[in-house]
Amino acid sequence: MSVIAELAVPVDDFPLGRALAATPEMRVELERIVPTGNGVLPFFWVWGDDVDAFVESVRDNPGIDRLTVLDRVDGGALVQAVWTDEPGLIGGILASEATLLEVRRRDGVWLFRLRSPDHEAVAGLQRYCADHGVDLRLNWIHTLSEFEAGEQYGLTDDQRRTLLAAFEAGYFDDPRGTTLEELADEFEVSPRAVSKRLRRGLRNLVDSALVGER
Repeated sequence: MSVIAELAVPVDDFPLGRALAATPEMRVELERIVPTGNGVLPFFWVWGDDVDAFVESVRDNPGIDRLTVLDRVDGGALVQAVWTDEPGLIGGILASEATLLEVRRRDGVWLFRLRSPDHEAVAGLQRYCADHGVDLRLNWIHTLSEFEAGEQYGLTDDQRRTLLAAFEAGYFDDPRGTTLEELADEFEVSPRAVSKRLRRGLRNLVDSALVGER
């Protein structure tokens, strides 16, 4: 059965992370990247004052075969990457036949959310990365039906993700394992926005799961 998993890798274990270390003022956006065919992270946005320096830093990385700036806008650029097939995180994702759904950077790690054929495929990716010196850690894993269950309860994607993150981080525990501020940092929004997502998400859950059964 297909599964959705979130895995974390230190910034330095991912080529874009090493480039960001060389140009720390730059920011990369990968959140809306869904690859097609055999491509992994084919496009991403880079933002900051020195796009050219960042691009050159990435081009010097052995994990990159080709890098092309497709479009420039004020303060940023859309970039297309063709990765090499050298052993590493990207090679492991390709070998595992996983589909990369989302990537975001938080603190000192990259968080990868991917869809994989089954639990064993995720375990195989972990073994591959361990064998090739990549520090890949599994944060959580759910079956596709569990992950998509939010849809039947009227949850938006943001509400489902926020509720799930809050639950797994212990926000609903007593005492709480995390705060609104920490959740806000994870999603790069304000604490007020996180609070609103949680309130509306919980309201939709109660309305669909409890009120709807009366």
